[in-house]
Parts: sequence; structure tokens; C-alpha cells
Amino acid sequence: MFKWKNKKNDNKKYVANYFFIAEKLISKYKPDSIVTMQFFQRKENAILCGINEALDFLKKNTDTKKYKIKYLPEGSKIKSLEPVLELEGHYKDFGIFEGVIDGILARSTSIATNAWECIQAAKGKEIIYMGDRADHYINQEIDGHAVEVAGLKKHSTMAGSRMNEDVIFGSIPHVLIQQFDGNLVEAMKAYKETFPDEKELIALVDFSNDVIKDSLSVLKVFKEKLYGVRVDTSKNMIDHMFDNDENRSKYNGVNPEQIKRLRKALDENNGKHVKIIVSSGFNPEKISLFEKENTPVDVYGVGDFILKINIGFTCDAVKNNGKEIAKEGRKYSYNSKLLSFN
Repeated sequence: MFKWKNKKNDNKKYVANYFFIAEKLISKYKPDSIVTMQFFQRKENAILCGINEALDFLKKNTDTKKYKIKYLPEGSKIKSLEPVLELEGHYKDFGIFEGVIDGILARSTSIATNAWECIQAAKGKEIIYMGDRADHYINQEIDGHAVEVAGLKKHSTMAGSRMNEDVIFGSIPHVLIQQFDGNLVEAMKAYKETFPDEKELIALVDFSNDVIKDSLSVLKVFKEKLYGVRVDTSKNMIDHMFDNDENRSKYNGVNPEQIKRLRKALDENNGKHVKIIVSSGFNPEKISLFEKENTPVDVYGVGDFILKINIGFTCDAVKNNGKEIAKEGRKYSYNSKLLSFN
């Protein structure tokens, strides 16, 4: 097995060991060979993201003057099997980082594409990215960039927004209501007193599993100062508004009928200005259902769906010294849209 000396902050530690074996053998037996490598994925209408990070990685970890780089721009809509990055030169100058680049592109392209699909389903309504609890915190800056490439603007964390306070979503968590013995009004009074300049006062209204009752209670106190209410009913719960409904079993979690009844109650109590934000288990399918039923939602909060890594990238060696040769089933694919990096 190939051994290499560990160096502090050496990014080669992220490389699969067999690439070092290939590098050693190619350098020994085929030192003058010029290899052409192309990166692609297999989903139609994906949103390419991570290419800037990949190029920056190559710039920091290789001498990019020694080989050719061609790429598609960040945010490009890409097709299945379409080359998004092409590297050409001596293998020893870049080849071992094949897997690292695949991983960079896979994560960010998956997240950007997921976010874009949510945007399409929402038909112009705002979406808040709420993925902080769905993955390791260290990824928040990268993932925040990816959702913005797709078109999302609002974030739940400062890291996701890369320290842009203007796009942070403000609300409260359930624990704050719990600390005020379940009294939402008292919790919101404390919030307003502590943050008097907060423009968007948003109450979380599902703590007691009675969103109409809690929404009207905060509306009565804060009136026009109440910007919105957020409904986060768990999928294993049925709101108390359905307690006497013969179809009660149909209305678990956040559902269109719940939001329609909430909107009606707000409107009838001088709350037409109050926006309704929904979260808990939303994805393109659920958003599309809500939109199909003309559900009066103003903002969707989406978390773990966006972080599903469902697009994988592959890198193939497709030319050797200008001659097309590749693993059976693969081939060189010319892409006129590729830009030269160097």
C-alpha cells in the first residue's frame, strides 16, 4: 500500500489512497502522457454549484499554470452527462484530486438543485432556508452559498448568510414559550421588550397545538405590530381546530385546511396584514400540493430536504495524448460552453 508523510494542513489527506498509487505508477512508467479528464453528473436540469470552490481548491493545491482547465460557470443549468469541468495535462499535476472535486460538486450541486426545485414549486413565494439542524454545522457557509446560487435569499443562521444580517429570518423557538410556562403572549412581550427595533415580529403558534387560538391571542396584544405567525405542527399531531371534525384523521401536521382556517380567523379579527409562515417537512411535492389547493401561505420554511445529497459526480479519463480512449461505456464529450480558466 502506498504511504505518504502526513503534513499539517495537507489536503492530500482527503484523497483516496489508490489515486496516490496511480500517480506513482504513471509518473514512473508514463511520465510524458497527457491525460484529459472530464467531470459530469446524471440528472437533467441540475443547477451547477461548487465549481468556484473546486477551481479555488485546484489553485491552492496545484500549480494551475502547468495544465489546462475548462469549466462551466457557477449556477449553470446542466444536463445529464454534460461535462462541467475538463482538466488536461500530466496526471501528477492534478489527477489525485479527482475524488475531492467530485465531492465538492456533488454536495453543492445537490443543494442548489434541491433549492431550485423548491423555488419552482413555490411559484414566487418566499422560501426560508432552515437547514441548520439537518447537517454538520461546519458546512453552513458552503450550503448557504449553494441555496443562494439557486435563488434563495433568507437564512436561519449567520453562517448560512455569511454574516449578512439583512437576510436572517427572525422568529422564536419552542423552548422560549416553554420557559414562560407555555404562555405565548408573555414570551412575545419579552421578545418585543428585548428587541424593540425588530421589524418582523413573528410568533411561533403551534406550541399548544391550537394555532388559531394562539395566533389570535398574540394578534389581540400586538395588533399591527405582529408581522407574521409561523406554523410548525409536527406530522404526528392534529391541530385542536379539528377536534370535532369528522374528517379529523386527514389533517395531521401542517396541512392546507389548517392554514385556510387560520387565514380566515386572522382576517375576521383585523389580522389581514399578518403573514403566515409554514415549516415542518416541506419539500417540492408538499409545496406543490399547497399551491395546487391555493393555500394562503406567504412563506415556506424548508430544511432537511434541501440538504439531501442526491446528485453524484463522476470523473473519467477520456483522452490519452489526444487519442480518445476511456472505460467502456464512457467517451470524450465536447462541450462548446466550457470556458478557459487559464
